[in-house]
Amino acid sequence: MLDGRPRRRLLPEGMRSLGCLVAACLLLSPASCLKQRPEASPVVTSPTTPTPSQSDAPTGKYGQVQGQQLAGSGIEAFTLQGKAERAAISVVSVEGQGQPFTKAVRAEVKAKNQNPWDVQLALKVAQPVNAGDVILATVYVKAEASRAESGEAQTELVMELSREPWSKSVSYPLRAASQWKKFFVRFKAERSYAAGDAQLLFRLGYEPQTVLIGGVTVENFGNRLALADLPTTPIEYPGMEAEAPWRKAAAERIEKLRKRELAVRVLDKQKKPVRGAEVSLRQTKQAFGFGSAVVAQTLTRPGNDQYKKAVEELFNVAVLENNLKWQPLAGDWGEGWTVEAATKGVEWLAQRGIPTRGHVLVWPSFRNLPRSVKALEKDPPKLRAAVSQHVTQLATAMRGKLVHWDVLNEPFDNHDLMDLLGEDVMVDWFKLARAADPTAKLFINDYAILSGGGGTTAHRDNYERVIKLLIDKGAPLDGVGMQGHFGTSLTGPEDMLQILDRYAKLGKQIWITEYDVDLDDEELAARFTQDFYTTLFSHPAVGGILMWGFWDGAHWHKNAPLFRQDWSLKPAGAAYRKLVLETFRTNVDGKTDAGGAYTARAFFGSYDVEVKLGNQRKVARVELTADSPTVTVQLD
Repeated sequence: MLDGRPRRRLLPEGMRSLGCLVAACLLLSPASCLKQRPEASPVVTSPTTPTPSQSDAPTGKYGQVQGQQLAGSGIEAFTLQGKAERAAISVVSVEGQGQPFTKAVRAEVKAKNQNPWDVQLALKVAQPVNAGDVILATVYVKAEASRAESGEAQTELVMELSREPWSKSVSYPLRAASQWKKFFVRFKAERSYAAGDAQLLFRLGYEPQTVLIGGVTVENFGNRLALADLPTTPIEYPGMEAEAPWRKAAAERIEKLRKRELAVRVLDKQKKPVRGAEVSLRQTKQAFGFGSAVVAQTLTRPGNDQYKKAVEELFNVAVLENNLKWQPLAGDWGEGWTVEAATKGVEWLAQRGIPTRGHVLVWPSFRNLPRSVKALEKDPPKLRAAVSQHVTQLATAMRGKLVHWDVLNEPFDNHDLMDLLGEDVMVDWFKLARAADPTAKLFINDYAILSGGGGTTAHRDNYERVIKLLIDKGAPLDGVGMQGHFGTSLTGPEDMLQILDRYAKLGKQIWITEYDVDLDDEELAARFTQDFYTTLFSHPAVGGILMWGFWDGAHWHKNAPLFRQDWSLKPAGAAYRKLVLETFRTNVDGKTDAGGAYTARAFFGSYDVEVKLGNQRKVARVELTADSPTVTVQLD
């Protein structure tokens, strides 16, 4: 979700695993041995991750050759560099978590940093390293707390010269969610380092987070192995196999939940059944929501033809990405952000039969509220009144124009208003929104619910708690939004279904409101996108899926699901088109039987039913629902 905070794009998976090296050393010794001393920020050079060349043929000796350990085993050799007050480091027990180690380093980043190197853990490499030496780092990483919308925590492993010009052999970002993730990082030394000249680093200068790092080894195999001998860490997710059992079960649920018989009866002018009439069913719109975030100004200004064409062709619901957020409407983002501009975008969509979701009435942290609201922090009564007035005024201004409103956004780590005004204020916001716009369905919305792997997390627990609080206290809550921003920690279909089951028990419809997957591997992104949409479409509680932008030219990560900057279609775009325009859509032809009937099993939604007999032709527009009657077409 675009919120004005800086975002970092993920680098390829092959550039992610070395950062764990420093952490490994941390876990080998007591935390009390850590020395804290500020150190000047190193100069950052371009990250490098050598890959095997054609001449670097594998020797086949991996597992037979022992490498020299560069990470050592003494935690006292580490120092906390940079702005040490921004992080707290400790060694914790992880016994019983199913990993081949019992202790890990827990790094809590307490304040936002401008640069990854603002605070970091460092270890001098005692051994000399020669240029071209083949090195393998093995690292385990786990997120304990994260503000990232993927639910992931991050660090970065660096091996570099410990003085200017800080020449690097590897710079490898590591991201993991709430389950331990194992990384292999293979690289070659880019230069020779004398004993004590190289250092291993774990970057920690990010948003506030808590990351665990364990099981770290760094082995130098010299020239006895080739880079191609060493393992790598593929990005995978459970259930990605072509024959995974969930696929058959999902197909059966889709057939049962999303379709029914569309019955057509053709009569002549004497109202007698007509045999042999040609019947064509063409679905024009699905009942299930397939949508995207859009930019109102891009839709309403001249030009932008490819953007507009894609919206009309590929989506049956939309959400304005930023146009209805309070900060821009308050003028904090400059000129051009007005309710009038938002309304024009909604009208453009409505003219094309595309309903719009409203996002967002209250994003309850001061970092996502207007500056004028932050100024009321010390005056709770005025603060309460200002937020209430905003909810009422904006919902009234958009009354009757929106199908959904995200009333409350990201309460897990956006709770400044609740801290000052009490949690019951959330109930008040829903009641005010309902009074101002009785027809819009009212939603809560949060991130890291579907993303970040399976299992339970504090974020998921809190979301369930807040939803129950709203229901128990009488808030007019209609739906539960799950954002769906994914990084490299991809949740498998079975895990997603379990998460959906958990929240479906609360009795509210679920919408996925902000799907994207930030991977550099486009084929993997396509595979995951297809499985993601299939899984969600198969669950009875899910009413729709919206992606958070579809084109790289208008996407917060510049890595949108469907189109590249030049409008070429990505593999995930091709997968989406096939699913939405073919697999999950009914277009069939047939002929009536002796009773004048033709029946086909069809997806719920809107249809053009065309009947032809000789020179006669009639078209009926039909809405197929769970209780639709037989469609009768009478010829002249």
